[in-house]
Amino acid sequence: MDRYHNFTAEEFLWDESFRNWVLRPTREDDARWRNWIAENPDKESVILRAKGLVLGISPGVVALPDAEKQNAIRKILSQLSEPSEEAEQIDVLRFYQKNWFRLAAAILLVIGLAWGMWGRHTDKSRVNYEQLVATSADVLTEKVNHTDKPFLVTLQDGSTVLLNPQSKISYPAKFGSDKREVYLSGEAFFDIAKDPSKPFFVYANEVVTKVLGTSFFVRSYTNEKEVSVSVKTGRVAVFARTDPGIENKQNSKELTGVVIEPNQQIVFVRETVKITKSLISKPELVAEKDNHYNFDFDETPVSAVFSVLQNAYGIEIIYDKNIMSECPITATLTELSLFEKLDLICKAVGAEYELIDGRIIIEGKGCKMQ
Repeated sequence: MDRYHNFTAEEFLWDESFRNWVLRPTREDDARWRNWIAENPDKESVILRAKGLVLGISPGVVALPDAEKQNAIRKILSQLSEPSEEAEQIDVLRFYQKNWFRLAAAILLVIGLAWGMWGRHTDKSRVNYEQLVATSADVLTEKVNHTDKPFLVTLQDGSTVLLNPQSKISYPAKFGSDKREVYLSGEAFFDIAKDPSKPFFVYANEVVTKVLGTSFFVRSYTNEKEVSVSVKTGRVAVFARTDPGIENKQNSKELTGVVIEPNQQIVFVRETVKITKSLISKPELVAEKDNHYNFDFDETPVSAVFSVLQNAYGIEIIYDKNIMSECPITATLTELSLFEKLDLICKAVGAEYELIDGRIIIEGKGCKMQ
């Protein structure tokens, strides 16, 4: 979160991650932002002002062009003076009583009827499989799985799709020269032939998944409230169809958006247009077949143990190396799941772990403090 160090209240206001934390906080979001504020106490007053502005114009997405909304906010912010040190202390307790907060509420007058249009705007942002297929310029072939077992669909480029029951997919007989596009309703496992010059896109309700060559799952039923994408191998970029930067993300040679890796997933809540990144419930080994990791440890420094787990599962593990790296571990963990392994390791070194933004965060006093 280094990019936030020089943010103004206005820049926080227009940051999607910040708005999601203020309006629809998850446990992971709340922990991440609270930790950042604790590490950057000089930004507390800016954060308070930005939170007030976000709350003053919620819901965060209204039926106005971004340029108009930003101009409205700039007019309000231009009337706000930097608070004194004494004023900042009052803000911590009663920020909603300050003049700047009442001024922020004046944004309502600028936005006007857009609030009343919020429900209709949300409905219009939703899209289903039939609508997506209808907008395609290609002649599409559709496969529907009416059976009670998955069946395999092979695409023109050699990619394969394992289509689950009650699911369907549409795709062209031959892909274009610059990209590969398919449309999914339901659930499927994709194993995509690698071709960096021709990105592969899966359109599933309001979510776009972009890959260059990897394997992953997508679940996107029309009657469900969420769309999920999880990765088996490689890297996947996920973004919403309503993302204002969607064109750049689609055309970029790199994977941009919310990028997930093996054993990570995103869950997209269709009603709130919110994307959350996390670990899957049962992480699996992602090592190559010729790599056989040994999970039997005898007085092994915990730093080496974490390194083995990180490589075996492809999940980043963050901990304080200064106080924990030399803690010795003696244990046989071969038959255990990743989270069972972590439970025993943390118990041995007097630590706890959290899952934040698709990573494992280890916190504890360490051996030197025991």
